[in-house]
Amino acid sequence: MKKLNLADILIATHGKVLSTADKEFRGIGTDTRLDLTGQFFIALKGDAYDAHDFLTEAVRKGASGLLVHQWDDKWKAFDRQVTIVQVQDTLQGLQDIAHFEREKTAAVVVGITGSNGKTTSKEFSAAVTATQRTVHFSKGSFNNHWGVPLTLLSEPEGTEVLLAEMGMNHAGELTRLCEIADPDVVVVTTVGRAHIEHFGSIEKIAEAKNEIYEGSRPDAIRIYNLDNPACLKMAKQASSKFPKAEKILTFSSEQSSADIYLKLKAVTMGALVIEGHIAGVQGEASVPVFGSHNLTNVMVAASIALACRMTPEQIWQALPKCQTNWGRNQLVKTKKGSEILFDGYNANPDSMAALIENLKLIQTPGKKVGVFGEMLELGEHASEEHHELGRQVGAAGFDYVYFFGSHAPDFEAGARSVGFSKNLMISNDYQDSLATELARVLSTGDIALVKGSRGMKLERFVLACDPIDFAKK
Repeated sequence: MKKLNLADILIATHGKVLSTADKEFRGIGTDTRLDLTGQFFIALKGDAYDAHDFLTEAVRKGASGLLVHQWDDKWKAFDRQVTIVQVQDTLQGLQDIAHFEREKTAAVVVGITGSNGKTTSKEFSAAVTATQRTVHFSKGSFNNHWGVPLTLLSEPEGTEVLLAEMGMNHAGELTRLCEIADPDVVVVTTVGRAHIEHFGSIEKIAEAKNEIYEGSRPDAIRIYNLDNPACLKMAKQASSKFPKAEKILTFSSEQSSADIYLKLKAVTMGALVIEGHIAGVQGEASVPVFGSHNLTNVMVAASIALACRMTPEQIWQALPKCQTNWGRNQLVKTKKGSEILFDGYNANPDSMAALIENLKLIQTPGKKVGVFGEMLELGEHASEEHHELGRQVGAAGFDYVYFFGSHAPDFEAGARSVGFSKNLMISNDYQDSLATELARVLSTGDIALVKGSRGMKLERFVLACDPIDFAKK
């Protein structure tokens, strides 16, 4: 973690010193369950907790500094033990410290957002870029108003490229994240229907995603996806909107004039074979991931690597380093000889449709089984979207289909509307019997697709099937 000093913290936050014990700190801490030795603990207040209630524990765990926005006389006992700085709001304080430290770094800061694929794109980008640069990036979906600052503040010494995933649920959030991170390179992976509950339309989602381009420094490198209609519209406006941009980069699987033009040569359960050109340099690579939708994530990684001054030849050599992580198109083998494609980290109508279309292309000697959980955060569109999901699943050639969630009736109606008459198991909530039944059904040569929103905990189905080398999250 970055070492911090009291003088910089006070400049960044305009805070008031209540106690001085140490003036240098071994990075930032926010979780009293962890070792905080020598760290500057920030007492964040969330919806469900207030870290001011755990200051005694923070000191016990070794924190040598505290950032607070409220005071209680009982904390006077800490006066000689720790440095205490008071600010108006500790979240704002965290963000201010992160921005102050970001302005001092020599690393290239990359901002990645999108309705689908931003976490996978970030991890692919890290794998590719790390072959030539020292890379720091957040693990998992650490992408909100506190996750981005913590990513910036956990940058190790010598970092050359810092990848910051940026998420949003409401308009204005990406603008704020850009103010904090001040990225040198920015990209929107896709614009789709994720979080439509909060926005109401694709157009409103696109406006919010465009904030990453609008809110970045004038000379930032801006990367555009020419295959996504909303992103294409942004790209067409880029040259007139951002005349001071150092560079505009584009990627596409359809337009060979793009800076990165990659297309699929072959798709198997274990790999994508990709061909095309990177900045005019032709090549071919086998990338060990499943699903044609991952081509977008690969192109994002190639674009970011190019923006970070890797050569096209270096990028072609590095593309096979891309791989998916837990719960993201994860291929799991079972002891019975079946295979499970587990995608339980996130789900929305676009990602569901993409994965179903991909599985339709895969040939298998055995059965095809679909296990689906509720798609969350769809608001008033939920009934319609689950009915449509049922239609897609019903027409996809599955031999067995499982669905659980509150919109089970909509899903079932959709599946029946296209004549699905095979094995359909529906439940309004999770039942162990569903997972047990899946384990009974699967045998050698079968493929199961398991997908749903993270809150549905679909790993329970995978764990019931006696998987090989699969960890519980």
